[in-house]
Amino acid sequence: MIQSAIAEPLATGERSDWLLVFDAALRVGPFSSLDELFLRALDAWLDQLTPELRWKIALELYLDEQISTGRAAQIASLNTVVFMEKLRQQQFPFMGAEAAIGEEYEREDSLLNELFDFSVA
Repeated sequence: MIQSAIAEPLATGERSDWLLVFDAALRVGPFSSLDELFLRALDAWLDQLTPELRWKIALELYLDEQISTGRAAQIASLNTVVFMEKLRQQQFPFMGAEAAIGEEYEREDSLLNELFDFSVA
């Protein structure tokens, strides 16, 4: 459940104009799903923000572990390596992915072996 002032009209059953526009766009536009429509709208909105605000939004979501490093870099409009360097410069922790174990590791290993030839030539 979305917990913010943005979601309040949804919680009270009111329909805002923007919801009507999304409904119509989904019916007549080239969108495969509501998720795609929302992501495209979000990306267009983010493009309008200042770099400082984009950084703050990305940092907030990243530090709350709600998004990955890659998505945080996209939101901040930075290369992933640049995003990680900026984290280091500002003394924020880098949260790498946890290593897979057990069956998950075996599935990942199998997929990697299917995709790439790791044999020594």
